[in-house]
Amino acid sequence: MMQEQDLHELAELVSEDGPVLSLYLHIDPQRRSADETKLSLRRLLAQATEQGASQADVEHIERFFEHEYDRQGRAVALFSCQARKFWRGYTLLVPVQSNYYVGRRPYIKPLSDLWDNYGRVGVILVDREGARLFIYHLGALEDSAGTLGEDVKHHKQGGWAAQKLQRHEDQEARHNLKEAAAWADEYLNLHHVERLVLAGTPENLAEFRSQSSRSLDAKVVGQTSLDTNASPAEAWERAFEVAQAAQRQDEEDQLEQVITAAHKGGAGAFGLADTLTVLQEGRIHQLLVSPDLQAPGQQCTNCRAVILDAPPVCPYCGGKLVASADVVNLVMHTAIDAGLKVSVLDNSPRLAEIGGIAAVLRY
Repeated sequence: MMQEQDLHELAELVSEDGPVLSLYLHIDPQRRSADETKLSLRRLLAQATEQGASQADVEHIERFFEHEYDRQGRAVALFSCQARKFWRGYTLLVPVQSNYYVGRRPYIKPLSDLWDNYGRVGVILVDREGARLFIYHLGALEDSAGTLGEDVKHHKQGGWAAQKLQRHEDQEARHNLKEAAAWADEYLNLHHVERLVLAGTPENLAEFRSQSSRSLDAKVVGQTSLDTNASPAEAWERAFEVAQAAQRQDEEDQLEQVITAAHKGGAGAFGLADTLTVLQEGRIHQLLVSPDLQAPGQQCTNCRAVILDAPPVCPYCGGKLVASADVVNLVMHTAIDAGLKVSVLDNSPRLAEIGGIAAVLRY
């Protein structure tokens, strides 16, 4: 499974010895036949060759599909630069649009999009006796655990004795949920999970949240009704819908705050030109970008500044400029390399209105 250090490795790679061929291929064996996949691959590699990809890189990718790929997952991401003896191949369990890119650096925009949309999510299934917890990363089950408290029996007889028994059962359930909440808080912190979806009956979830610490409650992005015996696949499908809806709303709210701040001269910027300026100044805290945004430009080989227009030398340091077919990809590299958060907003009309990119500034 792809890890965060893999993304950082790709973000840092710059090849002066020969171009890097980046190829994303949508597979999904349940929806596409092997022949359809092969046809799409041949078409992409032919186009990449026309754009300057080396024959060695094309042949390496062909060998991968002939001898190594096991048709698992829903997509693959491949990066080849045989001039530097560099090769990375990742099977993805989440969908990605088929595409290729030939340039000095790997094309990582689609991976950043996946990381933003399918990053680490926890799902905790709660009942009166305890909880089950699943942790997913890029659509794959990364870890699972559970905790079980005292058995909570259900008594059907009526009268005063039944009321007493019911109070005792409720007390046991509260104790179980309190212990489950404390356990979940520690477990999620240990595994660096910042987004959590709760699943269970409204009554059990209300009690669980009342017993949760502030740090655990702050992770909750939503809740849904789901039986505690649900499979990991069922839990992921339901939780992903909840987490995605919450994330889209948070990002749209943040975008509006950025636009308002920028109009008032505050800690916000939008549009590619202004975003490139504040990026070079080191003022960006978080990027908000459309996955469809592309623009040609240049990058300085000395200070790595990204430039939209075409001056003869770098306006910041006087260094040599190298043309790039997509400076937005370079912006993503710079941001990830600097440890900035990158949020990719799919189908955001508001972001499209302001040029497809915006930034939350440090100051």
